[in-house]
Amino acid sequence: MKSGTPALAAALASGERQAHHVTRLGGLDFSTQVESWSADSSFGTDLPPAMRAFNGVSSAQLDLTVTGAGGKSAPVLYGPWAPRRTGDAVRPGQSVTHAWGLSGQALDQFRGTVRARSATSGTDLVRVSALDGAERLRQPASLPRPDGALSDIRASWTGTASPVWAVDHVLQAAGIYTAPPPRDGCILYASLHGGAAASVGYLESMSGDLTDWRKTNAPFESALEGGPSTPRTITYIPALLPVNRRSDGMWFEFWANTTGNTGADQVTRLHTQWQSNGNAAHYVTTEVNFTTGRLTAWSGTNSDWTKNQALQWTWNPLTTRGTFHIGWWLTWSTTGVPSLSPVVTPAAASAPSFLGEGSFATTPAPPGALHTVTLGVQNCRAEGVQISQRPNKPATLAETTQAGTWKRTAALDLPILPMRSIPAVSGSAWDVITEIARATLATAQFDADGFFRWRNHTRWSTAPTSADLVVTSARELGSLTVTEEIDACRNHCVVRWENWARTTAAGTARIEEQPSPVAIAPGATTTRTLLIDDDVFDPRAPRTADSADVTSPNRVVIRSGSASSSGTVAGAVEVGVSRSGGLVTVTLRNRSASTVYYHGISLITLVHSSEGGPVPSRHAAWHPGSQRHYGTQVYEHDTRGWVQAWASASALAVALRDAGAYPPPLLQSVEVLPDPRIEIGDVVRVADSTGAELDTLAWVIGIKAEGSSGRLTQTLTLRGTTPNGVPTDTGLTPDPPTRPGAPPPP
Repeated sequence: MKSGTPALAAALASGERQAHHVTRLGGLDFSTQVESWSADSSFGTDLPPAMRAFNGVSSAQLDLTVTGAGGKSAPVLYGPWAPRRTGDAVRPGQSVTHAWGLSGQALDQFRGTVRARSATSGTDLVRVSALDGAERLRQPASLPRPDGALSDIRASWTGTASPVWAVDHVLQAAGIYTAPPPRDGCILYASLHGGAAASVGYLESMSGDLTDWRKTNAPFESALEGGPSTPRTITYIPALLPVNRRSDGMWFEFWANTTGNTGADQVTRLHTQWQSNGNAAHYVTTEVNFTTGRLTAWSGTNSDWTKNQALQWTWNPLTTRGTFHIGWWLTWSTTGVPSLSPVVTPAAASAPSFLGEGSFATTPAPPGALHTVTLGVQNCRAEGVQISQRPNKPATLAETTQAGTWKRTAALDLPILPMRSIPAVSGSAWDVITEIARATLATAQFDADGFFRWRNHTRWSTAPTSADLVVTSARELGSLTVTEEIDACRNHCVVRWENWARTTAAGTARIEEQPSPVAIAPGATTTRTLLIDDDVFDPRAPRTADSADVTSPNRVVIRSGSASSSGTVAGAVEVGVSRSGGLVTVTLRNRSASTVYYHGISLITLVHSSEGGPVPSRHAAWHPGSQRHYGTQVYEHDTRGWVQAWASASALAVALRDAGAYPPPLLQSVEVLPDPRIEIGDVVRVADSTGAELDTLAWVIGIKAEGSSGRLTQTLTLRGTTPNGVPTDTGLTPDPPTRPGAPPPP
């Protein structure tokens, strides 16, 4: 519930109802030209009407009737054919804000954009309809579909993602952020907001189940909690595989929090593998030990990085528990020697701490490309892992941590429903958020300030004991309709979910192209487009083939000449892969000083067979006591692939059963004295001593406010927080379903 100002609280307490509103379109104040307005918001759900565990999305709508000004009518000034200098203030897509209140005090109630306008000729009226932040989520939705948890046929790991991770991803694509977003030049970004999957790049593998996501002490939104004594690891393939012979550098970064952990050292590690001809590998590894305050980097050809040459820095403030941004600046010399510079920034610091550059003296790495990046987290929390290409080392706080370059505009509940595979999606981002919310019994909404909020089904699991506001028939309550119906009773609830526990990698699909050789000049970029089926997972960025494996899967063939007998070239071409709908786009950039030739590509992705796909499963929860009174009332809930574990299905089935066993009444058309402090999700105590004679707590699930000619009305839709007890049928002897003594039908 909004707090409001002391003056507003005094006006509400005194019963004063002098209407006041402030409306802006396109940044201009239209308050005096708004003849009438209506603001409506409610949770849309596909559950039976009065079930307590209601869910869904809320997209608030504002309707305005605008009059003209300066002696000109509204249709002339603001109609669809009005001059742009005046009409653009109410054009579709234009910004709208609306606040209303009493006695000159208004609270923000709506922030969105114009959806439609209509002008009625012969009148002084233009009608404008607007929607809240949901309008910002109309772009096509896209979610990555890695097979990282399926590629090992011996494992049945979870933690690829979660419904919360998926929502965070589609919000991020719309510019709605919970943490620092991917930078320009980003080649790998893993938020770790409830899933190991990468928003940019590809999840290759995980070290078992990754389901320990924490909001407590997370740097921003939620973070991966590392193992207490053994690191939890995740391996990624970047979206672009850069080569180690180039003029720009690479910026490795992540956020970590070390508060509250005891026992083993608190360590976060990034281990990179660079591949060259002959499958020779070079490794560059960085590690931060928050317990000792040491930062270490290794470079060499041994996969056990501790046996490679090491550089070390010490920064004692790391041992102080808190949140840190860690950055590593990596460059390569023209002869293949890496140099690294660590940069540490505590969360509240006004400037980064640059610890100086260190160069290795080991045997130079042969020309090659980055292949994998493995994150390891032990006894602390990590969030926002990112790798980006940059022409220069970050120098300022904004360049180092993105401070001041983004704004957090969303908040999400703790990820609690782990997933092994990310479902295929279609439609707009708002459509996908709606589907996920309904499948997982969550709620999604933009508040009056324009911030997005996601709440899990647990939001309604505990009945409140106190109210944000009391409305009584003696003063605030104008009208009230209470309904109860058998259709709201659901005492046998079935949740349909997908069981991925026994799913394996059933096979691979190859997406191949073998064109006539394509020349790529020094510094030039070539783009190729290939078709991909909807039912296959995303392809990884391919390695550059050498002469021994030009026919191997997931290889791009780069040769020194156009002839098929020309030698293969490694470490010259950066290769990137992206997917959009049914197309895969491959980009190839020549970072060498010589022309090279593209001879084809073979991409791989896992597919499902009828034997290897997820097993359709069901879990039921029922209430025998309710069934004795109401009969068996079945409700079947389809989670549409967003629930993939028995424990998750069980939790949702129990929530549905508890909601519908003894359904609380639905309080509709509750007209109250207008109070702009009321928000969706508030708890209201309704005390009616003159009509229904009830006194109960209820959740606000719908609000409609209207203003016209100085008059305000506000109508609420409420759902009781608890049912009205268990039926006792005191003094009743219910008649049986068939008349006693009646003969059976012939």
